[in-house]
Amino acid sequence: DQVIYFVLTDRFDDGNPRNNEQGLGEYNPREGHMYSGGDIDGIRRRLDYIQALGATGVWLTPPVLNQWHDSTHGFWGYHGYWASHFKRMDPHVGTLADYRRLSDALHRRGMYLVQDIVVNHTANFFSYGPGWRADDPAADHRPNTGSRPTQRPLQAPFHLNDPRRAEDRRAGIYHWTPDIRDVTVRDEELNFQTSGLDDLNTENPRVRRALRDSFGYWVREVGVDAFRIDTAYHVPPAFFEDFFYAQDPQAPGVALVARRTGRHDFLAFGEGFGIDPPGQTRYTRKLESYIRGEDGRQRLGGMLNFPLYAGLVDVFARGRAPAELQRRVQDMVAANALDIDPRRLPSFIDNHDVDRWLAVSGEPAMKQALLALMTLPGIPVLYYGTEQGLVEQRASMFAAGWGSGGRDRFDTRAPLFRYTQAAVALRKAHRGFSRALPQPLQAGGAGPGVLAWRNEHERQTRIVLFNTADAPRFVDNLEVGLPHVRLRRLFDIHADTPVARSEEHTS
Repeated sequence: DQVIYFVLTDRFDDGNPRNNEQGLGEYNPREGHMYSGGDIDGIRRRLDYIQALGATGVWLTPPVLNQWHDSTHGFWGYHGYWASHFKRMDPHVGTLADYRRLSDALHRRGMYLVQDIVVNHTANFFSYGPGWRADDPAADHRPNTGSRPTQRPLQAPFHLNDPRRAEDRRAGIYHWTPDIRDVTVRDEELNFQTSGLDDLNTENPRVRRALRDSFGYWVREVGVDAFRIDTAYHVPPAFFEDFFYAQDPQAPGVALVARRTGRHDFLAFGEGFGIDPPGQTRYTRKLESYIRGEDGRQRLGGMLNFPLYAGLVDVFARGRAPAELQRRVQDMVAANALDIDPRRLPSFIDNHDVDRWLAVSGEPAMKQALLALMTLPGIPVLYYGTEQGLVEQRASMFAAGWGSGGRDRFDTRAPLFRYTQAAVALRKAHRGFSRALPQPLQAGGAGPGVLAWRNEHERQTRIVLFNTADAPRFVDNLEVGLPHVRLRRLFDIHADTPVARSEEHTS
């Protein structure tokens, strides 16, 4: 029943300009690869805006202490995914007290706090040259002397990152590997470096304990309600059984920590990029393996629904046949029989790792995709700024930030905001959209055309109809499931201000 609003913290709003610059010259909102100044105080002061849209939870990018600058590659860590300490706040985004105030403000509104976490890697503190050898981790090992503000992690045991030292090599905290060369090779996907980021040995019990301790901390000390887990496919699926359910008195599984704080249904969903071509299911099966093991044991609570994302883009943005999206929806529903609940798979039309929708298609298609998101099972995730028509992938919402066009983008009267608000309200007014599984009715198989499904919940039947073509299409022989039925319009994309009507029995 939840709707999540996803914020890239540095680009959302700057509530405390005093923390923008930390002494490295990293703050420069004129450059898209540098810090723009968004922070946790900025999120907190915009909660009225987020709640007005209809969102019930806020997902923010990792707030942990980060590598601020990797000068060897010319990159800046404004996004938060390059950790140097998993239990400290990065001063760019605020203090622990700031984070607690945000958590408290959300919970007072009946909203949820979702924290982005990384268990696969730290920042880029070392790499390997062409002389790398699997049997000698010291061979051609290259410390990153261009890392700022530190040249190694500050947290034990992750500071043991130099295989030229016998103690570090024996500790085995890292996979002593170079960059991934071929992501389709499973050994490289699991054990080599992703984009030059130092790959943690998550099979090592010492690493597992440190990660459980690190992320249980945020649940216990801040009141985080859910995790989004970055690069989940780069970690063995069985790792998550330990991460969430380990019976360790000193560092219990995160799900156990959550229960002790009253969070008995703590949701953790992973990110795993992989999209099957039409008619294939390799990545779909992979996604399912991260939610539940072959023995039926629970792993992650869900995964970001990249297969559905692919179908939405292909059909609504690229003009592919609606039958392709229908097939992906059918596969998603079929997984329910395998105890993979499609209602717990967060769904999206764009995010910080893919193009914004309006960079590849127009508003009419985006309105259709948003409405599909709100009428299909899954937890809708709205990427900040989509409702304001942002085109740049990581542009800022606040006037002083990069890509903002010099103005704030928090206009609750903007047409796209009002449309998104209405589509969210439709989902909330009709719980069948979040709780029932759709039944396919029609889908054009040759180019753009009709797409329809039926939603049934608590004796209510709803028909969802799209026309993905540019010209009108006639729909006949539509099996609505009831004889002598009178259909009543609940929502119309083309209305100036669509209004979601409440439940009403058909006659």
